[in-house]
Amino acid sequence: MRVRLLSVVVILSLMVAANAQSGATRQRLATHAYGVNLTFAIYQYDAVRSPELGETTLLAQTFSNARDEIIHLKEKYKLEGVEVRHIREVGLETGESFNDAVLLGPDYLLVTVSMREVLRGEMKLDARVRYANEPLLEKKGVDLGNFETVMLRGGKGMFGVKYFVGAGGRQESAPIERTLLLSVTPEIVPSTNLRNRPEQISQPVDEYGARIELREGDRFTPPVVLERTVPSFEAIRQIAGSVMLGGVVTPEGKITNVRVVRSLDPAIDTRAVEAYRQYRFSPALLNGKPVFASYREELSFGRQLTLREVQDELEKEHPKDKKKPRRLPIPIHIPI
Repeated sequence: MRVRLLSVVVILSLMVAANAQSGATRQRLATHAYGVNLTFAIYQYDAVRSPELGETTLLAQTFSNARDEIIHLKEKYKLEGVEVRHIREVGLETGESFNDAVLLGPDYLLVTVSMREVLRGEMKLDARVRYANEPLLEKKGVDLGNFETVMLRGGKGMFGVKYFVGAGGRQESAPIERTLLLSVTPEIVPSTNLRNRPEQISQPVDEYGARIELREGDRFTPPVVLERTVPSFEAIRQIAGSVMLGGVVTPEGKITNVRVVRSLDPAIDTRAVEAYRQYRFSPALLNGKPVFASYREELSFGRQLTLREVQDELEKEHPKDKKKPRRLPIPIHIPI
């Protein structure tokens, strides 16, 4: 799985504003010349053992991956216990909002980003994070330039995870209270160059996969993966690349109508589809009620780092941490 906080695309063009989409609430607006490929990352850190951090911190530079961003937070701001928990990239225009959700510990963490205005070279957004239905962060009117990164500090919650070696040498984990950090990085592009539009990530559909149009004021939250099954391959086979799969998540949390959106190899595709059919979800919500929804996920193979590997690399670069119990982040696969 590839952990990626930044990608650069510079092509000049125009686009007509899209229709209302899943994962988002949308105002009716005219054509926009520019949009934002927005990357946000959820981190946990130990505020008790760390120096005080301001509510809003503009980083001196933008990093291309979570590993480098974590190193910067540890070295520049002396933050302890920093771990990445979730990363998302979504393409938005002025007036659009995106609702995201991820299961962390015993409850769900919900993120809403609303794009107030996008101009050439600058943008303004609102951000809100809730955990276990309690507010952790709410920031309005955050101004950022192209490729700037801001770190927003939120409140504390039991969304943190602590890893330790249990009986028999097994890796075990337990929920722990940690403080929230939300990293936000915009890539401002012509609207035709937006990637990962909300409707590409997920949208409400009927049981056959036909799109259901959102009405003004509707609130849609994409499904959340609860259990993943890793495709099995022969140990001697070298695999590199990725398969993009799609399907329909039912209100009961099962995935149906599985299809290959982007192929890697027929044999690999088959194994990936078999594993994907075994996924279990918390269903999508439309105005608070479970609904059918489309869902895409990219299964990556090869040398792309997982979040687990990111933490391993960090531990190698900080030998003093070896004296502590080994801490491994939850292996979240990034859907797109």
